[in-house]
Amino acid sequence: MSYIVLTSREREELVETFFRLKEMGERNPIARMEAMTALRCLKAVHSNAIEDKRVDRIFLQVLLHNAGVSDKSLISKHYSNASNELRGQEKMLRRLEEKAVKGEEFSISFLLEIHSTIFKESMPEASGKFRQDEVRIKKMKHRPPHYSKIVEILYQKFQGINEQILSIGPITRSNFFDVLRISAEVHYLIASVHPFEDGNGRIARAAGDYAMLIQGFYYDVIMTDYRDLYLDSLEECTAIDVAPLLRFLEYSYLETLKRISGFFQLVERIDGS
Repeated sequence: MSYIVLTSREREELVETFFRLKEMGERNPIARMEAMTALRCLKAVHSNAIEDKRVDRIFLQVLLHNAGVSDKSLISKHYSNASNELRGQEKMLRRLEEKAVKGEEFSISFLLEIHSTIFKESMPEASGKFRQDEVRIKKMKHRPPHYSKIVEILYQKFQGINEQILSIGPITRSNFFDVLRISAEVHYLIASVHPFEDGNGRIARAAGDYAMLIQGFYYDVIMTDYRDLYLDSLEECTAIDVAPLLRFLEYSYLETLKRISGFFQLVERIDGS
């Protein structure tokens, strides 16, 4: 297996692009809100598409905008569940943005709440609850811990992650990659502990994003096109080494920022004309 590694020049481009867009967003907060909305919708579609290949992205876009047939259950139960989960995902991301503004820390209740927000319609009996069985992750060598250890592991790890986030301070070019590293750590933590019966991937990606949102970052959107590279990077991580995932996130975040760069340039050209 292999994973993407940015060159030194590309890593410099990532940092410069981030701070340029950060400054543009501060000059035009309304444009920043619009960019966040665009990324939130894009993330909701692709985060769900990574997990469910049966519903293509074009149909997920229909579901996100609540277009087409009003009663999706007339098509199939699976399609109706996909609709509920997608809209739940978008709602959950909105809540993450609100929590980030308040500076809410990672906690057990935080994790259960965001899971419940996504899945309360599609699987009401399991939403917002940790699994009660042993599991294996398909196509991965890693074996998640026994379900009786989930709360203990997450509680201890969240304490360390919260301390790291608190210690970051104002974002500078020297600590920029520390934020991405923390994002990779919490992302892998959730993916490896696999605390829920279903939806662990979506929750892991959302938790990774929250570590960025709380520092004023834009979302990172892992596109469905990168699915195999993303999953390979996860598989190559260990509890003490998340470098493979971190390298992938650097690549993915550069691609994400490029997607909104043109929008901000358009806004600035219009304002300056």
